[in-house]
Amino acid sequence: MTDLSTIVVSSRIRLARSLSDHVFPELLPRKEGNQIIKSVYKVLDSVGDFKLYTMQDLPALDAEVMQEKHLISKNLLKNTDSGAVILSSDETISVMVNEEDHLREQCFMKGLSLEKAYEALNKIDDALLMGLNIAFDPTLGFLNSCITNVGTGMRASVMLFLPGLTLSKEVGNVIRNYQNQGLAIRGVFGEGSDAEGYMFQVSNARSLGVTEQDIIAKITSSAIKIAEAELVARQKLLVENEDELKDRVFRAYGTLTNAYIISSEEFMKCAGEVKMGIALGLIRLNDNTLIDRLIFDALPSTLTQMSGEEALTEKEEKKYRAQFVSKTLRNARIK
Repeated sequence: MTDLSTIVVSSRIRLARSLSDHVFPELLPRKEGNQIIKSVYKVLDSVGDFKLYTMQDLPALDAEVMQEKHLISKNLLKNTDSGAVILSSDETISVMVNEEDHLREQCFMKGLSLEKAYEALNKIDDALLMGLNIAFDPTLGFLNSCITNVGTGMRASVMLFLPGLTLSKEVGNVIRNYQNQGLAIRGVFGEGSDAEGYMFQVSNARSLGVTEQDIIAKITSSAIKIAEAELVARQKLLVENEDELKDRVFRAYGTLTNAYIISSEEFMKCAGEVKMGIALGLIRLNDNTLIDRLIFDALPSTLTQMSGEEALTEKEEKKYRAQFVSKTLRNARIK
């Protein structure tokens, strides 16, 4: 079995569901939307330890942090009239209410764990199907606002770390190949985002005419094949360009530990290169998970929240990020 630990970062299962007795959220009156929130929370509160956050009452900075952690979407962030998110106590399950559809259920797990994530989320989904009037057609499946979510309503995705394929300029061919097979490959924040820090999100492009198990099997097998190609690309780079790789990794580490100001984009690039160096054994830290934690902690809204300020100017953010990253990593390298 291929070792995926340095390639597959996380797995996510998302289920889209709409209510048959309400108009879609885009046309939903506030009062009706709030009634839906109460109905959904009542069901979830009866099956587990969940907490409700409404977009109307959630401080803007807290909402932006949730979006950076993938717990909510940009669409939900904008719905301050009747949007809400209901989170499990460990934040592995997130149920967005009145996003593009009435319900967007999500489960997150580390590594390649789509089956486990689906198993956990399916229990929540069963409770919601029992307690609410979910729109369903015997022929078409679940009915939702977007045609790509008709059918199972499932989006299964894995986050992959692909520096080898990126630096060897092979990642474009990989993306085109799997897009031709009906998959979508995007950046770290989904559709329209860049692959910052060599992070790519691989998911199914359709949910109609396939079963949940079909989707999970397809994404799992594709992730394993991409991971195998990534390992080959890494070894090839190491054999052919070891000195250049070492220089790239140590320059990136030097920037992270010595920069006076650093943008989010430059940080992600350098963090990705240090993470690659760790995976290839070119650099060692006393805690190799530091980089993974920093990749999320150094995002703009999360960083602002940690600073204790309500807001940071662009210059203040870059300066605070540099100080925070340098302090975290400065004595972490094992020489």
